[in-house]
Amino acid sequence: MKQALAILALAATSATFATATSAQGVYVFGDLGQSDFDLGSAPGFSVDETDTMYGIGVGYSFNDYFSAELGYVDLGESTISTNAPISGTVFGSSFSIDGKFAIDATGVFFGVRGDLPVSDSIDLFARAGMLHWQSDASFSGTITIDGDTFTSGSGELDDGTDPYLGLGASYAFNDNVSVNAQWNRYMLDMLGEDLDIDTLSVGLAYRF
Repeated sequence: MKQALAILALAATSATFATATSAQGVYVFGDLGQSDFDLGSAPGFSVDETDTMYGIGVGYSFNDYFSAELGYVDLGESTISTNAPISGTVFGSSFSIDGKFAIDATGVFFGVRGDLPVSDSIDLFARAGMLHWQSDASFSGTITIDGDTFTSGSGELDDGTDPYLGLGASYAFNDNVSVNAQWNRYMLDMLGEDLDIDTLSVGLAYRF
């Protein structure tokens, strides 16, 4: 009997070890959802802070609990529109603005993911890392300064490398395919101001 128990204990230990290492390896993932730019409000302007976002990436799981990830994310754009022509004087120059500004943000991220298995199929996870981002701005309409009128234009606004963090849950259909839902916050230092961009998304992951 003792010999049988020893064999069962050894088998259980081997099974546990196999489960702990089964998550090792490469996986790819993609997410689609909504972004929210925390720009605030200003008198005379209408602000649309939400847009569609998406992300793609590749990860490597060291075990059931810890992974490293690298990928690309497009956070969409936010628009700021004048409700009516706005005019005034700045630094002795008269101006008039009537149109719409758009600000977008994209970037490459590198970070880590920690998983907490709840069951054989469900994991809770947290993400954290750095986003190397670039933001472009465009304007459609007219800007008049001291009688000189300028029309639509676009160009790079700012760039930088700043942190992000996130929380989510995933459900595995089998050893290869899983679906997730997650919230992420990208904390950008744009033009010397703190700009938080929150995302809510769903996604798929495939483990090789």
